[in-house]
Amino acid sequence: MMRKLTLLFLLCIGLHTASHAQVRDTVRISIPMFSDTTCPGTQITFTAIQSNDTFSNVSYKWYTNSFYTGVTIDTFKSTALNDGDSVYCVIYFTNSFGLADSFRSNVIYIYHRTSIEPKLLISLIHGANPDCAGHPLTFMAFPKNGGTTPAYQWFINGVPVAGADSVTFTRYFADKDTISCEMVSNSPCFLPYSNTVVSNIIPVVHTHLLSAITITNLHNPICSGGIDTFYATIFDPGVGSSVDWYVSGVLQTTVVGYRFITSTLVNGDLVYAVLRTPDPCALTDTLLSNIINMTVIPLKSTSVTSLLTHGSNPGCIDSSLTYAVHFKNFGFTPVYEWLLNGVTVSTDTVFTGTFKSGDILTFRVNATDHGCYTHDTLLTPQVLMIRDSTPAAPLLSLESDLLINNMDGRYRWYFSDTQAYLGVQIGGASGKTYHPPSSLLGTGWYYTILDTGNCPSAPSNLLFISLLEVKNVLNTANVKLYPNPTTGVLNMDWNGRTVNAKIDIYNIVGQAVIRETVIGKSHHETDVANLPEGNYMVVLKDDDDGSTTTYKIYVRK
Repeated sequence: MMRKLTLLFLLCIGLHTASHAQVRDTVRISIPMFSDTTCPGTQITFTAIQSNDTFSNVSYKWYTNSFYTGVTIDTFKSTALNDGDSVYCVIYFTNSFGLADSFRSNVIYIYHRTSIEPKLLISLIHGANPDCAGHPLTFMAFPKNGGTTPAYQWFINGVPVAGADSVTFTRYFADKDTISCEMVSNSPCFLPYSNTVVSNIIPVVHTHLLSAITITNLHNPICSGGIDTFYATIFDPGVGSSVDWYVSGVLQTTVVGYRFITSTLVNGDLVYAVLRTPDPCALTDTLLSNIINMTVIPLKSTSVTSLLTHGSNPGCIDSSLTYAVHFKNFGFTPVYEWLLNGVTVSTDTVFTGTFKSGDILTFRVNATDHGCYTHDTLLTPQVLMIRDSTPAAPLLSLESDLLINNMDGRYRWYFSDTQAYLGVQIGGASGKTYHPPSSLLGTGWYYTILDTGNCPSAPSNLLFISLLEVKNVLNTANVKLYPNPTTGVLNMDWNGRTVNAKIDIYNIVGQAVIRETVIGKSHHETDVANLPEGNYMVVLKDDDDGSTTTYKIYVRK
């Protein structure tokens, strides 16, 4: 266990050290060029430079030949160094982990010679060479063994320049000028060499800016109204350059910079840019880019509609509905789906289903072929489902000269010439009762549908009316129902005539409570003792000719 803890500790230390090394502060020291080899007694200045200034509590210690000098600032000056002496610096600081840290610089070795040949090197320290005309250049002299106060004389094309006697030399030069410098050293240890030396020669080269501009864009072809972005790439623009953008020769005055964004392009537009550079180095102050000929594709008009092809809405909750959809201009591979309350329920163009009241049905179609359309995605208007429970079919009867439904409510009344539910709705008739015309025009079959507003009932029984009389093959004169009211048994007597008939007894809400069949009888008894007290409708249908008659009875307890 102890061994594992020791390994873990060493691993953590290693990781910390590795991380620490990546961000450690460092220091290096430097001296002026050529001053590592000097005459004895020459003062040399050493400078410490940190690699990172983000650490705190920084201090320095300078060492010569590994002995602390007592200097704690970032520079160290000395005239007491001997030949072969070494100098380095140690930096102390608090690192980014909040820990005390340190780092030792590089080591500089000093060489003191009693005889050193003077030398001079010049270099360009400001400006560029080659460069175009009209830009100043600054050269600087770097002496070796020049002494404490060397004398300088600068030359152009080998001719001394009056007044140019400092360590630096700044001028506007002509193309192919040559620059050099002469130095007279006052060093005490130049002998046996000459104290006068000439530097290297630097030729000045003038050139020109070969400015250029090219443009690219993101989309071509592009759909009408689409956003396109153009970019300008500039080469050697010089100082103070600018870019103007044009569309078919028209300057885009609101566009500034190397990027142009637009959504108003039309087919055949020519887009280009012009680079303007006032820099005297440029050979041409106005340059035209390449021209992009735009292909803009007109948008195809998209549409989508849904249609109820089967059923009705509002309607009955137990009835199914079928919707079909038609969409236009959504490309070759559109994606479409039916959404019920926001959830995908079908990926066909026709959808059949049953719904709850309050359900919301929509259809969505999406173009996927990256064509040009007025809309990539469209939804049909939401369809709100209004569904009601289906009411019981009404029971229609004739009382005196009035047709009466067995339930209160709003009705649709229908008249048919045949014994079928193929009648025509009777205009203006919507109540529980209806008085048929007392003429031949009123002769025919009648039925009703209870209209609840959203879900109509099934049709009532068919009732035939002839001159305000119920057609009675089972005529009231030929059949008797007794007793009425009754407490148990209801007798039906056809006065000795044998009949085949069906007997249906309905309660006041139109529910069939008893159904019986009479075959080859002239008398029949029906037990109604188990029925609750109240009014009932007895419908007798002759199976031989299909005629029907209706009676109202009362069951008493």
